Amino acid sequence: MHRLISLLIGLFFLSSAFADNRTTLHDFRFWSSPERTRIVIDVDQGVRFSINQQQNQFTLGIRNAKLLKDTYKKLFFTDQRIKKTRVKRDDTTYQFKFKLHGQYQIKSYTLKPNDKYRHHRLVVDLYDQKNQTTKAVKKSKKSLSKALVSKQHGTRIILIDAGHGGEDPGAIGYKRSKEKRITLSIAKKLANKINATRGMKAVLTRRGDYYVGLTQRIRIAQANQASLFVSIHADAVKSRRAKGASVYILSERGGSTNFARRLEKSQNTADQFGVKQKLNSKDQYLNKILWDLSRKDRDTQSQKLGTKILQQMQKIGHLHKKKPQKADFVVLKTPAIPSVLVETAFISNPEEERRLNSNKEQDKIANAIYQGILNYYK
Repeated sequence: MHRLISLLIGLFFLSSAFADNRTTLHDFRFWSSPERTRIVIDVDQGVRFSINQQQNQFTLGIRNAKLLKDTYKKLFFTDQRIKKTRVKRDDTTYQFKFKLHGQYQIKSYTLKPNDKYRHHRLVVDLYDQKNQTTKAVKKSKKSLSKALVSKQHGTRIILIDAGHGGEDPGAIGYKRSKEKRITLSIAKKLANKINATRGMKAVLTRRGDYYVGLTQRIRIAQANQASLFVSIHADAVKSRRAKGASVYILSERGGSTNFARRLEKSQNTADQFGVKQKLNSKDQYLNKILWDLSRKDRDTQSQKLGTKILQQMQKIGHLHKKKPQKADFVVLKTPAIPSVLVETAFISNPEEERRLNSNKEQDKIANAIYQGILNYYK
């Protein structure tokens, strides 16, 4: 009898330990972009998962998992790829069944915690199949053809890059405002002003809340034969007193100040939110040739563009730096294209955060950048 009681007690503690060791699913997030749908699950370290793909659906199985009530509510997401989501559970596994609108390539991987996310993350990406992307490729070629025709007819293509997006929120304000939302709003306002101007056309690197890799932003500029590249951001530091706008241009040697070096480190680590894209050897060789031939003129023109934008930004608010600063930003490495990164204000400053969230103030910022671009071409 004593042995039976001891055995039952042992089984109780064993089951309790097993339950305590379950992987908690802390949060679910979904991001939709033209090229993919991304599913992100905040998990504990050592998550054990499997993916079973069938025609027009796939099942994500997570072993020994605990699903929080608030997390469960976020599961039922639909977009152009995900049609329906169902959840099934047995004794040891949660099965998330995703019914799809078609067949897609599925890639999965895990990411470690960083300064933005304290949990490990399980990421599942759904990409269009090659046969499904044929139309997208044709559309891309058609857009490029239009861009080339526009350039031949004197239309200037202005590439507007809204910083961050999707899983990368960018800087977080004192009142928890997210840089990614502010930059997209300003970018769209700037695009509208440019598109309303004869002889100019705006192209956005992103139109919604999704992540675009840093090198992919460069490729978008090159594919559209951009005349200028303008990346829009909002800065953050520990001090709430820091304020004002600044403009950065590329420096291969790194930041011109300690502040610039800190900022470039922050911006260049953005690719930790997704799979890093690398240029192949041919691209690297070609880029080196283009880089050597075009760098000097591009740097001169970037300096000019940055100066013109700062002159306009000064009319609507304080400047953090009165001259364009230099930093080794990956996103500015666009051969032959004058490129600037505009830090519109400090989102960490409560007063400037309120300003950045104001529709009226966003329009003022967009207009200042727009006027700077116009003055650059005079």
